[in-house]
Parts: sequence; C-alpha cells; structure tokens
Amino acid sequence: MERKATIADVAKKVGVSKTTISRYLNGNYEFMSQETRQRIEQVIKELDYAPNSAARTLKSQKSKLVGVVVNSLRYQIGAQTVTQINSVCAQNGYGTVVCCSNDDPVKEEQAIQLCLNQQVDGLVLIPCHETAEPYLALCKRNIPVVICTRQLKDWPYGSVYVKHDELIANMLQHLKEQGFEKVRFLQDVDNFHKKWMGDVFAQWAEKLFGMNREDAVALVGREELRVNEAVEQFLREYPEQKKALFAVNTHTLFLTLKEVEQRGLRMPEDIGVCGYDAVGWSELVAPGISSIRQPMDRMGRVAGEKIIEAILQGRMSEGKQALSGTLTFRRSTQLSRLRPT
Repeated sequence: MERKATIADVAKKVGVSKTTISRYLNGNYEFMSQETRQRIEQVIKELDYAPNSAARTLKSQKSKLVGVVVNSLRYQIGAQTVTQINSVCAQNGYGTVVCCSNDDPVKEEQAIQLCLNQQVDGLVLIPCHETAEPYLALCKRNIPVVICTRQLKDWPYGSVYVKHDELIANMLQHLKEQGFEKVRFLQDVDNFHKKWMGDVFAQWAEKLFGMNREDAVALVGREELRVNEAVEQFLREYPEQKKALFAVNTHTLFLTLKEVEQRGLRMPEDIGVCGYDAVGWSELVAPGISSIRQPMDRMGRVAGEKIIEAILQGRMSEGKQALSGTLTFRRSTQLSRLRPT
C-alpha cells in the first residue's frame, strides 16, 4: 500500500519547518512570503497531501461543518445568499466555514484549501472561474460540492442558478416595446459572471436593436469616474435617439442615477434607466426604477438543502436547478405613458 504523504514530507521538500506548513494549512500567512506560499501549494499538489486524511477516513463521525466559498461579499446577492446557506445548515445541525475570494482565483484556491483543512463534510461554491475544470478535482476527494449562482459548463453535479438569459431578454423586449432605440449595458469589468451577462445582453441587443457588442456593452467596474464616462459617451453617440441604460448591479445603478440627476436628465424622457437587484428602494426613487430581482433567499436555501442532502446520503450532490427572477417595470422606462392617447 502506497504511503500517504505527511506534513513532515511537505516541510522537507519545501525546505521549511512543520510549523510553517501548519500555519499555511490554517490560513495564517502573516510573515510568510508569497514565494513560500506558492512553493508550499505546489508541493502539496505534487505529493497529493491531504491534512489528516487517514484520520478522516477512519473516523465514522462527521465534522458537522460545511465550507462556503463566495466570490464576493461586496454585493447584496453574495451576503444574502450566504445568510440563507448558513441558516439551512444550522437548522440541520451543521456549522459553516465562510471564506471570500474577492474574485481572485488564487485566493479562491487558498480558501477552498482552508475549508478542506477544517475537514468540512461538503462545500458550497459561488465561484470565480468560468468553467468547471478547477472544481472537478475536489470531487475526487469524495467531498460533495454544490455550485451556487452560476451555470458552469461541464459541471455534472449539483448546482442552482438564475435564468439570467431569460430575464435580460425580457427586460430588453420591454425597452423595445416602449420605443427605445438604443441600449447600453454597464458591466462590471472585474467579474467574469457579469462578463457572461454582458455577452447575453449583447446577443439580445443585436437581435432587437441591431447593435454590436462594442456599442451595446460598456465596462465600468466600481469606479464612479468610469460610470460618468460611460454615460457621457452614450449621450454623445446617440444625441437624438431614445436610449436606455441597464446597470449590472445595485452599486452601478446608484452611480448611474447619480450621474443622470447631476446632468439634469429626465427619466424616461431623456434617458431610460433599469438595473439588477435594486431591492427595497427602486420603488421609492422618483421616478420608480425598473428592475430585475434575483431570488437570493431562495437560491441560498436551495444550495443549503442540496449540500445537506448530499452529506446525509453520503453521495455527490445532484441536480441542476434554474430559478426565475422577477421583473418590475416602473416609470424610469415607461416611455409609452408619455404618448398622447
């Protein structure tokens, strides 16, 4: 029987102490250089080292922990989804180890490793990769994994996500029916998932408005200046046409509304505005803002239920579940209300 690698084997090959390896495994990177961390990570992969893997195999009881790795907690969708995952786990007697990757693949890998070091019984991932490949290796460890908020290509196990293509298409169809002639999607430049949403928007913008991707999508991220520039460019390029902006998230929508107000533009007469996840305030703004609401609570609960079910049944997670969001059309895009009857 092939001997499993130990922490001493890792330390020897890296050329550091076992204490340093232990600190790395517990996520304590203080006073540890990036070069050392990368070398440890490389050796762990080469030796296929898993902390306490023998003990984990031998013991019959579970750790009663679920790892939750989220790509970002800056936006409402991440925080609200994680809250519901935590709630479902707690109701079933499980604690959670929550880590945030900040949309950084290296930090995500470290966060996953930290969860594995805590011997979690399952993982829920809100990933920052576009494909399933980086996560399939986890399944070889016989640890159930659920992918949440994303539809990853070639992912064969459990997942829950929102039908963004349907929501975006319906919002653009509404804008078309209201008489808008040009549209632009304000996309988060730092988030691959938002890039995918931008791709979907561009497809429908071409189909409904005859626009190519370069004209239909603007990269803005979280910087106010970039939103200012995007609005300025949109107004300059289409001075006479009826036009509308579609913000990718709440933060971008706030900045867009601020810019519209500062320019003295009227909604929807001068410009239409709509966006994602303007929950709790979109109806309070004058005029009310047309918005898409993602089922964040439902998504978190489904992900939690899927991972708990897989753990209790001792199998990999199963089933893809697509959730529908809610579109609400308000005054900010209702050009038809301005037409004489």
